[in-house]
Amino acid sequence: MPKILAGKYQLVRTLGRGASCKVKLANELESGRPVAIKIMNSTLDEKLKALIMNEVTAMDVLKHENIINQIEYGTG
Repeated sequence: MPKILAGKYQLVRTLGRGASCKVKLANELESGRPVAIKIMNSTLDEKLKALIMNEVTAMDVLKHENIINQIEYGTG
């Protein structure tokens, strides 16, 4: 895995991992702020990928003080 992701984030370390994704701590290069990056496993079947994308879509819409703000998402 590259140390710089998408030209925007400096990866620091793995925060956790599960059956479908890893979560990495990173620093946004422009602002220096810490962010969490969820990286989907490449071996997932299409049904599980669709469930994760539903989660991503929901997080993009929901705005609440008890929900972590999603700043962007991408595939690649």
